Parts: sequence; C-alpha cells; structure tokens
Amino acid sequence: MLTFDPAIEMQKLRDHFASHNKPLVFLFGAGTSMVPGADRRPLIPAVAELTERCKKAVTAEGRQYAEAWVKIADVRADRTIEDILSAVRQMREVALDGDKLGGLDKPELETLETVIQKAISLEVRPAETRIPPELPHASLARWILRIDRSSPVEIFTTNYDTLLERALEGQGVPVFDGFVGAHRPFFSPASLMRDQMAPGRRWTRLWKLHGSVTWLPPSRDGDRIVRGEEQQSGEMILPSLLKYDESRKQPYVAMMDRFRRALAEREDAVLVTAGYSFGDQHINEVIFEALDANPRLHVFALCFDNPPVGGELHREALKRMNILVLGPHQAIVRGEVGTWSLPDTGVLDARLVGIFDPAGASGTPPGHLKLGDFSVLCALLAQIAGDDGRSAAA
Repeated sequence: MLTFDPAIEMQKLRDHFASHNKPLVFLFGAGTSMVPGADRRPLIPAVAELTERCKKAVTAEGRQYAEAWVKIADVRADRTIEDILSAVRQMREVALDGDKLGGLDKPELETLETVIQKAISLEVRPAETRIPPELPHASLARWILRIDRSSPVEIFTTNYDTLLERALEGQGVPVFDGFVGAHRPFFSPASLMRDQMAPGRRWTRLWKLHGSVTWLPPSRDGDRIVRGEEQQSGEMILPSLLKYDESRKQPYVAMMDRFRRALAEREDAVLVTAGYSFGDQHINEVIFEALDANPRLHVFALCFDNPPVGGELHREALKRMNILVLGPHQAIVRGEVGTWSLPDTGVLDARLVGIFDPAGASGTPPGHLKLGDFSVLCALLAQIAGDDGRSAAA
C-alpha cells in the first residue's frame, strides 16, 4: 500500500500556520470541546452522548413524550439531537389547533422543544469546578497573539459552549463575533457582510454556526438577537430547517454566508478542520462548493478516526488534489490513500515528538498520527509560536 512521510505532510501544515499572508480559517466541531475536565471526564459530551442525554430528559416528561421521541428519532439510525430538534420545530410550526403530530398536540410539541433546549444547555455548560486552570484552547489563543497576520484568523464552530471564548479572552485575544454594543450587545448582520464595519485584522473572528448558550431570542429584547450570560433556561438560538422570521434566523444565515465567502472568495485561503466529522451536510456543501469555485483553496482535515470508506469526505478527497485528509493511521493526499511511515523508523524528527508514533498503538497498523486530537493540535501551535510550556500537550 502507498505510504506517506508524516514529516513532509506536517511541514505543509506548519508552513501554512507560520505564514503571515495566507487567509487562515478554522472549522471546529464537537471534538474540540471534548477535552478532559478537572475530573478527567470530557467537559462536553459528544453529539451521540448528548442525544442520549436529551432522550433521557424527554422520557422523564412522561410516556407520551417518550413515545414521540421514538417516532421522531427512529426515522433513521444516525439522527442526532440537531436533526431531532429541527424535526420537532417543523412539526410545531405546521401543527394546527387540535392536530396531533408524533402523538403530541401543539402545546406538547412546544414543551418537547423546551425540554430538549434545556437539556442541551445543561450539558454544554460544565460546572466551574470541572473546568481546568488551563484549557488546550489557551495554546491556540497564544499562537494567535504571537503570529502577526495580514488578515484576521477566522474560527467557525458548531459548538454551543463557551470554551473558546474563555480561552481567547483569558489570553487577551481581542474577539469579534458579530455582536455590537456595550450594554446588551446585539447581532449586526452588516458587520459580517462588510469588513469595514468590523474591527481590524488583530481581532480574531469567532463565528458560532449553530448558536450559543449566550444568545437570547428576540422576545427578550424587541426584535434583536442579543448576547448575554450563559443561560440556565436553555434559551439559545439553534438552527433548524424552519424559516423563522428574519431576525430569528439571521445569525445562522449570516454566519453560513460568511463561511461561504471566507472560503470561496479569498485566494490561497486555507481551511483547517478539527473535531469535525463531516456529518453536517449543509456545512459540507459549503466546503466542497468552495473548492469548486476556488481552486486555490486548500483544506486540511484533521481526523480523530480514519474517515469511513465511501463517506463524503473520503469520496471528495479521492477526486480532489487540494484536500489533505490526515487521519491517525491513513491519509489521503493528492487523491491517493496511504498509510503513515517514516523513511527511517529509527529517527524521529524532534518536531514530530508527541504528534507521531512510528510504531503505532497496540493492535493498530504502524504509524499513528495524533493530530486529530485537539490537544495535540494545540500543542503543535504552541510549538510553532515558541510557547513557554504552559500549553496542554498530549
């Protein structure tokens, strides 16, 4: 089987991280929030676990809710909590007085939506005692501070939690997230569409594609989405397939448009994905359409697990030269699949220490690249920035 030298492929990534001129975009998925807490358990559950915990909360509401969950969730085996919530909202929107959808009437569907939102909010707000003194994200923040770039780093995330915000602010990184104001910051779509209405290049952009536990709906502040403290009530804006009124859907629409333009309209842009399994079709479409529109866009997909054969990422990477899939035991480079292997297994480049294991883990093929672990990615960034050793290495 074809083999790839991890030192060569890692150098490509290092060069992009060290470059001052190329627009750099990150896409962070659930895996970047599954870092160990002070109790060594993941701070934020994975999507599958989050779905199970929401199911438990719904079942506790009574038999009719438990039965409704089964009817909605069992449409297909891979339905996540976001799919289920979207379906619940669709049903609530179309239900008329006296209708029963999934065994629930309109008020009961509203209750179901509220229970799910509260369960999500509870799970993505870890107790302060569980948050370690130093998150791996802090190394990302220090790297941003130390690498001067001609354009701001843009971070897009599907996560609802505030781990990124904590780390960036803790390290003194100025952050712009599309909200403006001093008392009750409100969402400004124009600031995403027109760069001259946003702060300068030293301000990191943080775009929360699926909403946040800090977003409040319009009903609390006229017709504006506002940002406040993390909410005990679970009142956050989450995407769904519904077409809400413009103010309610606007953060999601504007941020997806920003993601599209960041990839498709900037020459030599680089997208690095981490903790993202390519399971969100609407996000995947933006990435692959941008690759068609912008041949100078390069994508580095850092994978915790080898992408499944026949999956969308696997299929797209096989037919494109500008997607590099860096999995733990396999890689897809220039449209070809191969395993990791050092030319000289007796010599491990110092830059690969902690990042690559030439012998592999027990029971796995030789050559184990650990970069799909977010903590290891952050350790790499700390290394590039000349960090002082405070970063959370693997």
